[in-house]
Amino acid sequence: MLQKILIATGDAPESEKILATGLTLAEKFGAEIGILHVLNLSPNGFEAMGSPLMGGTYPIMNDLAIQQYQQELQAREQDGMERLQSYARQAHDRHIKADIYQSLGDPGRTICELATNNLADLIVMGRNQKSVLSEIFLGSTSNYVLHHAPCSVMMIQHN
Repeated sequence: MLQKILIATGDAPESEKILATGLTLAEKFGAEIGILHVLNLSPNGFEAMGSPLMGGTYPIMNDLAIQQYQQELQAREQDGMERLQSYARQAHDRHIKADIYQSLGDPGRTICELATNNLADLIVMGRNQKSVLSEIFLGSTSNYVLHHAPCSVMMIQHN
């Protein structure tokens, strides 16, 4: 039986489909849910701005770039929390106990750590189609989670 489900969401519109699947499973099994949004620093963070490919020279950055990065991060944090709160309201409307989490870091590792720490029975997350080159150079969150998760994983395919 499923008692705790971790729903990993993102910024894409497909997150609604992932949430709906997780909520349906929680209703069917009487499970609690955790809803996670991970703020990833790449590709818009220090890594990209400091990359020689992007015209930067890490770790030297000018004050304007740092200020713009901080403003972007704050806006993304606020948007993420508003989305998580909306998702939690949807869960509460369906009488499902829901906790929300927002974290900064690598999405794959963060998902697996939260699933481990919260003793999740299932992770529900999306899977994006990436090109072979993108997969090789950037990696894949879904692939990482499939190989490192402490529990079962349900992938929701994006079209």
